[in-house]
Amino acid sequence: MLKKELRTLYLNKRIALTKPQYWADNKSVLAQLKHFDWNTYVYVSVFLPIKNLNEVDTFEILTYFSQNHPQLKICIPKTNLIDYSLQHLQYTEETVLVKNKYNIPEPLYGNLILPTLIDVVFVPLLAYDLQGFRVGYGKGIYDRFLATCKSNVVKIGVSFFDAENQITDIDAFDIKLTNCITPHKIYTF
Repeated sequence: MLKKELRTLYLNKRIALTKPQYWADNKSVLAQLKHFDWNTYVYVSVFLPIKNLNEVDTFEILTYFSQNHPQLKICIPKTNLIDYSLQHLQYTEETVLVKNKYNIPEPLYGNLILPTLIDVVFVPLLAYDLQGFRVGYGKGIYDRFLATCKSNVVKIGVSFFDAENQITDIDAFDIKLTNCITPHKIYTF
């Protein structure tokens, strides 16, 4: 399928989730996340969810990390809405979050973390395929950001749904995921 078609299909599928199903799937995604060895990483970037679009609740991931892996240095993306670039600011208990025009919670201020320091990036998505390519919201923000990270950065998608066979209109600048965590399995690409 084409990215445009997948974008519409999966946005509608997410919005159609009932609240009980949404929270059950979030709990299952978190259970799968625990299979990773988080002791091998230092800096982890975690996007914050657009709640009205039923994105995976990554606040639960932040809570898990703070309670079980306090050694991790968490950073949160902040979008420059002029050039669609990302900065990452260190997340602490004192971090003040504000929603941008796309309803994405972002840190108001904080210590800047260079992309080359980040070991793991949680990447938002609407859909993905068996090769590890993803469909985001169409601005190319994460592909541009990931191109500035170190070559071995781990790129993890989180989704309530299984992979599509193939996204047919992949671009040369599209960057593949390393893994995608779903409620029932972890894909490795």
